[in-house]
Amino acid sequence: MTTIIEIKNLQVTFPDDGGPVHAVRGVDLTLNQGETLALVGESGSGKSVTTHALLNILPKDAQVSADKLQFNGQDLLGLSQRDINQIRGSKISLIFQDPLSALNPTMRIGKQIGEALRFHAHVRGTALKQAVHAEIEAVGLPDPQLIARKYPHELSGGQRQRVMIAIALIAHPQVLIADEPTTALDVTLQAKIIALIKAQKQQRDLSIIFITHDLGVVANIADRVAIMYAGQIVEVGTAEEIFYNPQHPYTWGLLDSVPDPDSQRETLFTLPGNPPDPHEELVGDAFAPRNPYALAIDFQEEPPLTQVSTTHFVRSWLLDPQAPAYEPPASIRERWAIYQQDQREVPTHG
Repeated sequence: MTTIIEIKNLQVTFPDDGGPVHAVRGVDLTLNQGETLALVGESGSGKSVTTHALLNILPKDAQVSADKLQFNGQDLLGLSQRDINQIRGSKISLIFQDPLSALNPTMRIGKQIGEALRFHAHVRGTALKQAVHAEIEAVGLPDPQLIARKYPHELSGGQRQRVMIAIALIAHPQVLIADEPTTALDVTLQAKIIALIKAQKQQRDLSIIFITHDLGVVANIADRVAIMYAGQIVEVGTAEEIFYNPQHPYTWGLLDSVPDPDSQRETLFTLPGNPPDPHEELVGDAFAPRNPYALAIDFQEEPPLTQVSTTHFVRSWLLDPQAPAYEPPASIRERWAIYQQDQREVPTHG
């Protein structure tokens, strides 16, 4: 399996009047060829900052360091602005959360797509107009000629997001970073945008980093899932491992907060407390104050990253051989039992 993006020990700090803001604290992350990696966590956990560091679009006063920050084996931290500009958009493309803010409100949609085509595909004249309509049609928007004449505010949220996807994919990038692309959409539109991204991945052989705060959104798109909390990756594994056999209490909380139509609960679970102040230097496990399973050592030492399987890693003292026995919440145990039963019932051949 070919690794396209490799990040090791990424640290990002922002200056602030109240002291430095520690936005990312030692993130290790990989993206493999052809996979969709979901990066999941609460607002402020460092998800977007991690990918923005990769693209060098952080504020100029941000302090960024890493043992590795590589794209196709190339060190991104050592590149000139000109070289990083050649990668950004053409090889790694980004869809922002709010397309209304990302699109130019004074320009028609056709002109904005046309500018991207001129820059990346070097299309001109009559061919440009035809190419604009083809790009609009490729993302499932009807009547491309009408859409091309409209301004961003004249489109619905789902239509604007499709336009952003079209612009992001014009240069045929290897990697697409989708930064909370469905947050402002209703459930029906969310499903349609997810389906569009999945279809484009297959057609264009994309590798995707999908950023979200909602585990439920990525249930049908992610190959692997990385759970982020307070600037750190606390659990990473295949989608099956994270959804059916999660090991970190924070992941348990995220899963319990996803609406389940089959559940008998009348209210959704909410995690108690708040994430730590990013101005503070952390001592121990950042999640300890909110963790009902916290051990004494959680308030003293940062937990190591423990390997559960060849693809599953968890940052928790609960997995230490000397940790006392514990039992995950009933909902998590039930999820695992149902999954195991389903696996036993799958017919085998041969």
